[in-house]
Amino acid sequence: MNTKKIWIISLIFGVAVAGFVYLTIFAKENDTTPASASVGQKLKDAAAQKSPEEIRKEKQAEKEKALKREFVNPVVDVSQGKRAISIRAEVEHGVSGYIVPNSMVDVIAYETIKDDATGKEYKSAVLVLENVKVLTSGKSADNMEAALNYETVTLEVTPEEGVMLSLASKAKDGFYLMLRNTEDPETGKAGYKQTREVIKEGDSNTK
Repeated sequence: MNTKKIWIISLIFGVAVAGFVYLTIFAKENDTTPASASVGQKLKDAAAQKSPEEIRKEKQAEKEKALKREFVNPVVDVSQGKRAISIRAEVEHGVSGYIVPNSMVDVIAYETIKDDATGKEYKSAVLVLENVKVLTSGKSADNMEAALNYETVTLEVTPEEGVMLSLASKAKDGFYLMLRNTEDPETGKAGYKQTREVIKEGDSNTK
């Protein structure tokens, strides 16, 4: 076999292989393209079948998911119609760290008043709220140990009670909490007040 025949045979064989490869790839594209188009069309059809209310709920759920944080120190859910408010109540003012979520407490506000005429100082304490539910103690990022050494307590209150407490936090010296038996619903002593004179060391009236 001479060189010319070899070149002709090689050329024919190369064209045949190239044609086979081309036909194989072209046929594969034809098989997959309709399938992809079909899946895409099904997704479009499914989206088109959703009601406006379903679409709104899905968007709202996405927003809530984006805003959701994982709290190390969780808070009890606020009851319908109630509000959550935090007040400063260090451990010694908050029953030595025994305040926990769902505890029931009474809130005492205390203040110091000076009589300008006599120069005497008086310490007052008044029972401002009774049988209030504790939602949590400490901050949202506090771990268990930090939550036991809280500086704030979050209470469940009505809107009116929340306004009163927020004003008291500015006008009063601070708060004390009294832990209640959760099965004791008795109320009726709100407003009870005690006042005494502050006797300072070295006061000429001290005997």
